[in-house]
Amino acid sequence: MGSTSESGFSPSSSDSVMARAVMSRRAFVKRIVAVGVSAAAVDALLAACGGGGTSPTSTTGVAGTPAVASPAAGSASTKPASGAGPTAAAPSAVQVGGAASTVAAEKVTPTGQIIYASRMSELTTLHPFAARFTSALAVSYHINEGLTKFAPDFGILPGLATRWDVSGDQLMFTFTLRPGVKWHDGQPLTAKDVKFTLDAAVASDSKSPAQPTLQTYLKSVETPNDGTVVITLNKPYSPLLTVLAEQLPILPIHLLDGKVYDDQFSKAPIGTGPYKVKERQTSFITLEYNPDYWGQLPYTSRIILRDAPEASAQQAGLLAGELDVVSYVPTTMQNLKAQNYPVFRGLAGSVHGINLDLQNPILQDVKVRRALQLALDRPRIQQVQYTDGVLADTVVSLAYGQYHSDTLAPITMDAKAAGALLDGAGWTLNASGIREKAGQPLKLRYQAWAEQSWQNIAAIAQASWKPLGVDVAIETVELARLTDTLSGTYDMATVGWPLTSDPIVGLNLLFHSTEKTLKDGGTRNVFHYKNDAVDSALSTAFATTDVPRRVAIVRQIQQTLYDDLPLIPIAHPAYQLIAKPGLTLDETGKGGLSSIGPGFFMNRWRAKS
Repeated sequence: MGSTSESGFSPSSSDSVMARAVMSRRAFVKRIVAVGVSAAAVDALLAACGGGGTSPTSTTGVAGTPAVASPAAGSASTKPASGAGPTAAAPSAVQVGGAASTVAAEKVTPTGQIIYASRMSELTTLHPFAARFTSALAVSYHINEGLTKFAPDFGILPGLATRWDVSGDQLMFTFTLRPGVKWHDGQPLTAKDVKFTLDAAVASDSKSPAQPTLQTYLKSVETPNDGTVVITLNKPYSPLLTVLAEQLPILPIHLLDGKVYDDQFSKAPIGTGPYKVKERQTSFITLEYNPDYWGQLPYTSRIILRDAPEASAQQAGLLAGELDVVSYVPTTMQNLKAQNYPVFRGLAGSVHGINLDLQNPILQDVKVRRALQLALDRPRIQQVQYTDGVLADTVVSLAYGQYHSDTLAPITMDAKAAGALLDGAGWTLNASGIREKAGQPLKLRYQAWAEQSWQNIAAIAQASWKPLGVDVAIETVELARLTDTLSGTYDMATVGWPLTSDPIVGLNLLFHSTEKTLKDGGTRNVFHYKNDAVDSALSTAFATTDVPRRVAIVRQIQQTLYDDLPLIPIAHPAYQLIAKPGLTLDETGKGGLSSIGPGFFMNRWRAKS
C-alpha cells in the first residue's frame, strides 16, 4: 500500500505498499512479467495448485496446498538435510507436490546497510505473539523463527526443525530439532523452548493468533530429549506446518519463563534468526546480521528501519539519500523511475476493503450493506489509491491460484439499485435528504486512519453515499490505535487483511465466529460476523488434505461471504517498493517481491547489485 497498513500477517497488520489504479487481471500479469518476474513465477502464483502426488509426505510450493499429505501407509517423513554452519545452509530437500525440491546453498558474506522507510507506530511491539501489524510481523520473522518457515512462494521449508515424521492417522508429528542452534545471547535452543512456546500460545491469557487453533486441535506436547519434540493432535489439522511457520515462532524459556510478554523482550526480542536487534530508538530500529546463524547469512549486514510514515517524506528522503527503500507511489514517483530508481513488485495475497461492524443494528441488515457496496465509487478509489493491483470481487486474491473464485458476479456501481434496496428495507428520504426509518436517521461513523491514503478512501466513500441519503461522519483515528479501534465499536473502517500462506487459515482468522477481539489475539474477525455454515465448512477444510475438496470449500465460503457482505472488498493490491540505484530487492529469484508481504524477506535484499 502506498502506504497503507494491513492487519494480520498485514492488520497488520500492514501492507505497507499502497496501490493507486487497478488494471485488468491480464494486464496485471503482463506487468509483473515485464518487471522481471518470469512467466514461470506468474504461473506459480496463478496456476492451479498441485496435489500431494504419491509421496508419503509433502509440503507445498504453491499457495494453499495442505502441508501434510495423506500417507500411503504407516508413517510419513519429511527429511531435509541439516544446516552446514554459520556461513551457509546445506541444500535441503523438501517434498513439493510429490517431488523433492532442492535449494542449493550459497555462501554469503553480508555487506553494507539498507535504510528502509517504516512506521514506528506499527513497530511498538515486535513480540511474535502480540504484534498485529504486518510490518511488525515481518521484522519479527527475521528475529524469531518457527519449526518450519516460508519460502517466498508460500511453500513450507525446514526451520528450527530439520525433519518431521507424521503418523499414518496424521495425529502425531515428531520434529527433530536442528543441532547447534543458539539464541542471540549465546544460549542453546532446546526442545524445552518449543514446549514452552506451545504452552504459552495455548494458555488462557495467550495473545498468540494460534491460540484458538491449539485449544481446538492440540492434545499434547512431549519432549523425549533436548533435540526432539512430539506434537499430538486430537483430530487431523491439515495446515499445521503453516501455523508453525507463521503463528508460532519459538520463544526462549530462559528469558521469558513466568513473564511471556516481558516489555523489554517485546521491544527488542532475542531470537535465533538471521537478524538481531542492535539498537532501538524513538525514530529507528537497527537490525544487525547474526554471525552465528545456522542457515544462509543475509546479504546485507545491517537494516535500519527509520520512521517515515508519509509518502512525501519517503520520496524526499530517497532523493536526499537518507532512505534507501520506500513504498512506491506511481502517481508521484514516476520521475524517480525515469531516473533509474528500480521498482520491485509482487502480487499481494491480501484484500483491502471497508470493514463493517455488525454490532450496529443498522448494518445488521444485509440490504443496507449491499446498498453501500453498490453505491460505492470504486472506480474513483482505484484512480486515486490503487495502482497495479486487481479490483476485488472476493476476499481471496489471485495469488492463491485455484482457491480464488472467478465465478462470482463482478461488483459494479449501481446507485439506482442501491436506492431501491434501501427503499425496500424501509429507509426513506426525509426533507433534508437523509434517509430515516421509524424516526432514526441513516447515520454511520467511518473511522479513517490519519494517513492521507486512508483519508482519501473515506472521503470517496462519504461522497458516494451522500446522494443515496446516507449521512457518514468521518472520524480520524491515529493508526497506532487501529487494534483498539477495531476491538471496540466502529461502524466502518478501511483495512487491508492478508489471508496467510494457506487461505483456509486466513479465512478462519477473519470469519470464524468468536467472542474474542483483535486485541485479545487469535482472531481477525473485527466484523462480529457469525455464520454457522461458514464455521462448519472451515472445520471440514481443516480435517482434509484433499486439494479439490479444500478448493471447493474455499470457493463456497467466498460465495457465502459475497452474499453476506461483512466486508466490502475494494482491491487486491500489488506490493511495490522503490530503491536507490544499485540496490536489489529480489526476494523470489525472479526479480520480484514475495506475495507473503513487504519486508518478510529482507534477508534477500542486497545493498550492492
